[in-house]
Amino acid sequence: MKMKLAFAIVFLFSVLSAYGAFEGIDPDARSLGMGSAFVSVTDDASAIFWNTAGIAQVNQKELAMSYTELYDLVSYSSLGYVQRLKDSSVGVGVMSSSDTDGIYHEMELIMCYAREAINNLNVGANVKYLSSEAYIGDVKLGNGKGVSLDLGCQYRILDDDVSIGIRLQNLLGYVSYNRKAVMDIAGKKYSQSPDFSYGLGASVDLERFLPVLKDTIVATELAGGDFHTGVEYTFHDIISIRSGLRFGNALTRAITAGFGIKASALKFDYAYVSSSVGAQTSQFSVSVSW
Repeated sequence: MKMKLAFAIVFLFSVLSAYGAFEGIDPDARSLGMGSAFVSVTDDASAIFWNTAGIAQVNQKELAMSYTELYDLVSYSSLGYVQRLKDSSVGVGVMSSSDTDGIYHEMELIMCYAREAINNLNVGANVKYLSSEAYIGDVKLGNGKGVSLDLGCQYRILDDDVSIGIRLQNLLGYVSYNRKAVMDIAGKKYSQSPDFSYGLGASVDLERFLPVLKDTIVATELAGGDFHTGVEYTFHDIISIRSGLRFGNALTRAITAGFGIKASALKFDYAYVSSSVGAQTSQFSVSVSW
């Protein structure tokens, strides 16, 4: 019990005070399988969490769900819904996370909007409500609440065979924290901005330039100073095979792989991430459109 309490206190100081909360992760297995090089590719309900501009490509209603346990330390789950309006798309999403000991929980509630601003240029925005809580057993040690804003765009040229994407995550925002007194550590109230992050990427349908490579997409992305790249091959619009490579620190650097299966309006995706840190990671995603 004392060890857990000490860990919780250290966690509150290192995460909530130094601030590493509400960091972006891969929201679905398709993006993860492609090495997280996805800001220019996303075109379905997962765009809520990745690059909001991508939901402008959704032409119907779509519901998507995803789950992963990151290195057997933290579990992430997401649920998103997108609907096409007359000349734009709207969506709502929720992403939640919790460590395996139940000490720290986060939740993001998202409302988003996207449309075609000019020919081939889609723009979008997220407004997010952020919430976090820290516990030891049934005792709440602290919480945080706030809001933030994301912006994104996608520009598609050459009959959509080439795409450029940009996302600005937590461009504006704040989170107010309330840490309760624990043992001889005084309580504290303070506010901080969530960490800003960006992604700039491009993708190419190789069939445009090499007809022999039909239904093959190659993507690259610069995310927070780290380079990501990935490839996706789709067979008869039913089965997709993916692989990717992420550069970065020891925690984010990895080789990724995955596959997807599409049966009419139902899609299932799986991704695997190798890592030299902790356990390996698998992610599962399911979506349905109508």
